[in-house]
Amino acid sequence: MTLRSSVGTLYKLGLRKGSVESLKTAYLMLDGVCMFNCSYCTHASTVKNLSYLSRVLWPEVEDLSFFFERLAHSDFERVCVQVVSYPKFQRDLFELIERLKASNKAISVSVRAVSVDLVNELFKRGVDRLGIAIDVVNEELFRKFRGGNLLELKRLIETSARSYVNRITTHIIVGLGESDKELFETMVWLRDINVETALFAFMPLKGTILESHPRPSIERYRKIQLARFLIYRGLERAIEFEGETIKNFKWLPSDSYRAFLTSGCPDCTRPYYNENPIGPLYNIHSEELLRAMSNSLEVIG
Repeated sequence: MTLRSSVGTLYKLGLRKGSVESLKTAYLMLDGVCMFNCSYCTHASTVKNLSYLSRVLWPEVEDLSFFFERLAHSDFERVCVQVVSYPKFQRDLFELIERLKASNKAISVSVRAVSVDLVNELFKRGVDRLGIAIDVVNEELFRKFRGGNLLELKRLIETSARSYVNRITTHIIVGLGESDKELFETMVWLRDINVETALFAFMPLKGTILESHPRPSIERYRKIQLARFLIYRGLERAIEFEGETIKNFKWLPSDSYRAFLTSGCPDCTRPYYNENPIGPLYNIHSEELLRAMSNSLEVIG
């Protein structure tokens, strides 16, 4: 088993020296050479940049026993395991879940599930929430950039969501060529089947097939964040479209600034996962930081 940890998690556990963020979730990665070749991923089979996932550095955990001991005595409330789809990853994942259960933290697992059997087995073994990423919402672009059949994946998500109500999360990447309307319709569907949506902004990463693909503008991403916020409150009628593009909002709740916080499972922050710390911050990872960003709402006018 090769287990990696985000540097922010290591900082908070006192296993590395660095700036400590107010994280409630510890981030781990179960690593190996991936069998898939997603065009946007540093772990794609043609890239094999194993020390990174997205733009986050994931050092290998050298002393597993000591790491789990520090984790068990920490004030982390949740552990999130990112799983690379290498051969025999299931065996290692089941072993890891058993070791994490001793820490008495809620366990989230993000994995490329290909069957309901795996979903059932993970929940049976004690997983609290399961992330099954969509990433690409356009069917043609899904085949091109991720591989596989989007409709089949959506059927798996819907089946899982019926069996495990409010315990499924999916990831969506904004900026891969999809339209605002496609993002909107996908998020409405996910809301209706009680699946949480975690938004990411596409970030071109060196060595990947899409390393030269442009980022979405911060203005567009803010509008998609606001759309997600409204959809999950049942207020999607406030969203105004011009063709396939979100034009404006008829009204916004007084706390709509919270739309810009990192989205996903409970207690998820993922600091600097899809942006450079110097900014602009696409996902803002703390309430304190959001309050300090006095210009956050200016980008939607």
